[in-house]
Amino acid sequence: MTTEKNMTKSFVKSGNEATIICPKCNLAKTISVTQFRNRQHLLKVKCKCGNRFRIQLEFRRHYRKNTDLTGTYELKTPATGGGLVKISNLSLSGVCFLVRGIHNIKTGQKGTLSFTLDNRKQTVLFKNVIIRSVDRGRIGCEFIEDQAFEKELGFYLRP
Repeated sequence: MTTEKNMTKSFVKSGNEATIICPKCNLAKTISVTQFRNRQHLLKVKCKCGNRFRIQLEFRRHYRKNTDLTGTYELKTPATGGGLVKISNLSLSGVCFLVRGIHNIKTGQKGTLSFTLDNRKQTVLFKNVIIRSVDRGRIGCEFIEDQAFEKELGFYLRP
């Protein structure tokens, strides 16, 4: 039996199903992952061929791309504040950014975020967001869905 050191991701589809593919023999099996949704996202799997490997279940709706982009944020009233940010990752439905120093950002606040993609066109995006998580200087946001899908962002996020 071999042990696979590289962990692979399996994206969870609607219906809480994930297809797990053995990296050694390519055997694919679709399983229900409902029991793991709110607890365990890292699984140890043993294939029929004897290969043991790890799978990380990805419950996100969209692929998330790691980035190193710069931008600015501004909170909407009644909150106040704004400044420079570093976009650390990005998806079709949200963004995670880093702020330096002291800030007054809180979960549930709304704001605007502008940043430039590092694509050929240097596309500038302006997004309305709602703050979903705050961990010191690491801010997680969801894009407010009143905006039409942006083709440039879709192309940028292709894996």
